[in-house]
Amino acid sequence: YFHLTTNGENGVHASQELDCLFLQYQEKHPTTTNEQPIQLQVNFKRTMVVHRSHSDIIARFTFEELCTTELGSSDYSAIANHFQIVMLENIPHLNLKYPDRARRFITLIDELYEAECCLVCSAVDVPDRLFIGNSSEEDSGTDSDKSTTANDNVSPDGTMLAVDVAQSRGTALSSLASVRELSFAFRRAASRVLEMSSKSWWDEKL
Repeated sequence: YFHLTTNGENGVHASQELDCLFLQYQEKHPTTTNEQPIQLQVNFKRTMVVHRSHSDIIARFTFEELCTTELGSSDYSAIANHFQIVMLENIPHLNLKYPDRARRFITLIDELYEAECCLVCSAVDVPDRLFIGNSSEEDSGTDSDKSTTANDNVSPDGTMLAVDVAQSRGTALSSLASVRELSFAFRRAASRVLEMSSKSWWDEKL
């Protein structure tokens, strides 16, 4: 787990370390096929493209690729059940202004954990501080689109709304209906991130 400082001082170092780890597994598990983007089968006859991977051993993604696009649990399950190691780069702070991103991240981590994947991350903060529960706090400028506000995500009856992973309109959160529940789910995800990144987990699962 690589913690990126807010001024980006560790960004180059973290990227280089991830490059080395990815290359290490390419050399450790040589294949006779050319490294090309692969198509993962997802349910409902859908597929998703994985641009950076090696065999069924390791795949490399950015947070933007997996958590800011219209992906859901079936996509994450396809990744988790195909690869042993998943690398996730540039995780930003997450807050209630963009609850869909937090939901996707939590769902991704849950799928990876259930499939017993090993995880490599680079993020702007330690796992316990990635989620900012107070929607009035800014996410340190890590998100490019600022058109949505916390008030945009609240219905007339006070229910917190979020952009559904498969829709463009806001829908009421179900299992994560409140700030407290979302915070709890994120604490679980943070704990799982640390566990899947630990040496003991890697020694056991690989």
